[in-house]
Amino acid sequence: MAVSFRYAARTDLGTVRTNNEDSALASPRLLVLADGMGGHAAGEVASTIALRMFAEVDQSEESSFEQEFPRAGRATRRILHTMSEADPILESMGTTLVAIGCDGEHLTIGHIGDSRVYLLREADLYQVTSDHTHVQHLIDTGQLTAERARTHPYRSMLLKSLDDQPTGPDMDLIAAKAEPGDRLLLCSDGLSDYLLPEEIRSAVAAPDRDEAAQALIDAALAAGTRDNVTVVVADVVTEEEGPGHPLAAAPMTVGAAHDGIALSEDASMALRHSLPDFPFHPDEPMADAVIDTPLAPQSKDAAATAPADHRQESGAEEERDGTAETDPSGPNDQHPHAAGALGHEDGPGAGHTSGHGSAAADRGPEPPAPRPDRASQLPGLLAGGAIAALVILLFLVLG
Repeated sequence: MAVSFRYAARTDLGTVRTNNEDSALASPRLLVLADGMGGHAAGEVASTIALRMFAEVDQSEESSFEQEFPRAGRATRRILHTMSEADPILESMGTTLVAIGCDGEHLTIGHIGDSRVYLLREADLYQVTSDHTHVQHLIDTGQLTAERARTHPYRSMLLKSLDDQPTGPDMDLIAAKAEPGDRLLLCSDGLSDYLLPEEIRSAVAAPDRDEAAQALIDAALAAGTRDNVTVVVADVVTEEEGPGHPLAAAPMTVGAAHDGIALSEDASMALRHSLPDFPFHPDEPMADAVIDTPLAPQSKDAAATAPADHRQESGAEEERDGTAETDPSGPNDQHPHAAGALGHEDGPGAGHTSGHGSAAADRGPEPPAPRPDRASQLPGLLAGGAIAALVILLFLVLG
């Protein structure tokens, strides 16, 4: 049974911060949340670049999220490295990141850092991801209890992140089976560091997902969160559910990637050099993002004849020109998984095409060239007769 997501996303600065370093994206087949770090402005740059890279992952049947997520992570690292080399203010920037991709039946969950994924199934809340932190390592090795970890002075010390080190580790991958009725929560540590599991469960269990997202933000603020707090609440639904078909929902973005970022001239030049064929506007980072949103089988025929502006407005499938897309990780990247990830072999990555065909093919057969009618031939005939009469007259006069 094919499933996809319906979603709500919310973000807040928190009680102390004056800038938002979090970014999040929600779409019918892809959910991403990034919590940037690295000082004022640098964190929001890192989370925005990461979100944009992950928004472009290939969701076609020819690819898989278990290949695409590591590829997007490596591309993000290379870009952050190039930008921080060009602009010292961005040095050591990075971001945590969680991403969930749905291939129609199964979920692939990628994570690095301490942003989290929770699953609410019926009345039970499960923490799906495990933090890549020093404190979590102490818990895993029996040196610290979960209760004491909440007040540990190094509870925010990360062991892994998506940073500006091009040879850093890949994100961990988890394969999961989704069931209709499940509710997923992606959150930054501005939420999970300040609320107990039972408080998260109570808020996320609200019947309406928009209410649940707002309840989570409100609870974190009431608890005095000093960090930015961002959540994505997504319900797993069958694709046959209507009338508001989930695959017709437009992607939504919140946080720094929605608000825009400020880049120095050196950082902007480095970004353009890293991605010469990749459109990126700092004030509107997601403006030209190609977020694949596969059409439902029953709607493909109708979408093929719908006006292009209507398809883009509904978010069903953004019109593209059919040219090959640029894979930022290059054509020959390998994709080995970290320990504990999915155990599939990954072949070499390659650029992929949009699958919509050329512009000429989309237009259909060319109409036949118009044939001239008799009226259009008449002036030519009259002109020819006049010339013949003139020649005869001259012959008679001169002869």
